Amino acid sequence: MSNLLSVASVFTYIGYIILAILVLLFMVLIHELGHYTAGKILKFKINEFSIGFGPKLLQKTKKNGEKISLRAFPLGGYCAFEGEGEEGKENPLAFNNQKPWKRLIVLFFGAFFNFLSAIIFSFILLVSSGYDLVEIKNLNNNSINYGVFQTGDVIYGIDGNNIDFVNDEYFNNLLSNSIQKNYSKYLGSIEELENEYSFVDDGKTYYLDSQPIIFNVERNGEQIEITGYINVIYNTKGEYAGWSMYSTEKTNNNEFSIGNYKYSFWEGLTQAIPFTCKWAWKIIVILGQLLTGQLSLTSLGGPVTTINMIATYTQTGGLAYLLVLIPLIAVNLAVFNLLPIPALDGFQMIFVAIEWIRKKPIKQNVINMINNIGLIALLCFVVLVDILQFI
Repeated sequence: MSNLLSVASVFTYIGYIILAILVLLFMVLIHELGHYTAGKILKFKINEFSIGFGPKLLQKTKKNGEKISLRAFPLGGYCAFEGEGEEGKENPLAFNNQKPWKRLIVLFFGAFFNFLSAIIFSFILLVSSGYDLVEIKNLNNNSINYGVFQTGDVIYGIDGNNIDFVNDEYFNNLLSNSIQKNYSKYLGSIEELENEYSFVDDGKTYYLDSQPIIFNVERNGEQIEITGYINVIYNTKGEYAGWSMYSTEKTNNNEFSIGNYKYSFWEGLTQAIPFTCKWAWKIIVILGQLLTGQLSLTSLGGPVTTINMIATYTQTGGLAYLLVLIPLIAVNLAVFNLLPIPALDGFQMIFVAIEWIRKKPIKQNVINMINNIGLIALLCFVVLVDILQFI
C-alpha cells in the first residue's frame, strides 16, 4: 500500500509541475503579447510570435504573413520583428529603422503588460483570499479576548507599527517582536503561574502568562486602538518560548480564530495598484541587497527553481498559495525585464535612448556582440542559481 501511495504522490507532483510550467508559459505569453500589441498599434512588421524556444510543435501563418508558433521548450518566447538585430539600412520596415520613441514603447510594453497582469492578479488575490491584513473570524466567551475584540475586526498594526509586507512586517512578525521586546523574561517566580496554565510538550513543561498588547484595529470603518491579551509561553527557567492567542492548550478550536482579511470588490480595485507597486519595490530592495552583499545568491532562483516553487507551494497550500505566487511572478518579470542587463528589454532600451539622444545609432554588430555575450552570461547565471538551490 505504501508503494502505491508513493507512486500516486509522484504522479500528483508531476501534475503540479505541469501546472507550474503552464503558469510560467502564461506569464511569458503576456510579456510577448505586450511587445506584439505595441508593435501592431505602431504598425511594425512582425514576422513571428512564438511561445517557447527550439523546434516548432505547432505553427500557423496568418494572411499577412505573420507566423504564430508553439515551440518545444516552454521557458521563454519571442516576438520577432522584421529586421530586428540587423542593420536594415535598405529595409524601411526593419525594426531598427523605426523611430526611437516607437521602439522604446514596443520594448517597454512587454514589462508593462506583465505589470498590468500583476495588478489584475493582485485584485483577484485580495478579494478572494486576502494577503496581508488579519481579521477576527471567530470569538466566543471562552477566549481571553472576549469583550475586547469583535468578530469582523481587522488588525492592521501592533503597538503603532502597521503591517507592511515590503519590510517583512507581517502580523506574526510584529506580534512576536512586540512580545519579545516587552515580555522576553518572566519577572516573577515561574511557580507563581497556576498549574491550569501549564502544559507539557515533548516531555518539557511550559507555562502561559496573559499579557496586554496594543492592537491597531479597524472596526466599522473607524481606526481604533485596542488592548488585547496574549498568552506568553515560558519554559521552566522563565525564558520566552512563544505565544498563543488561546486561553489554554486544551481550548475548543472554536474559541478564537483569525485569518486573512478579504477585501471588498471596491477595496480590491483601489488597493490592487498600490499592492502591486509595493511588490515591485520589495523586489527592487531585494536586488539592492544582493548587490550590496546583504543577501546571497541562494536567495535567487532560475526557471527550474521557480517551477519547483510553484509546484511545491501549490501542492502544499492549494489555490490560495497559487494566487499569491502568480502576481508575484508577474511583478518579478516586469521588474527583471527592465533591468539594464544584456539580452533584456531594459538593456535594449538604453541603446535606443542613446541613439535618440546622439541622433546616430550604435553599430548593430556591437550591440549584437554585447547581447550575445550577455545572453550566455545570463543563462549561465540562472543555471548557477538553480544549482545552488539544490546543493
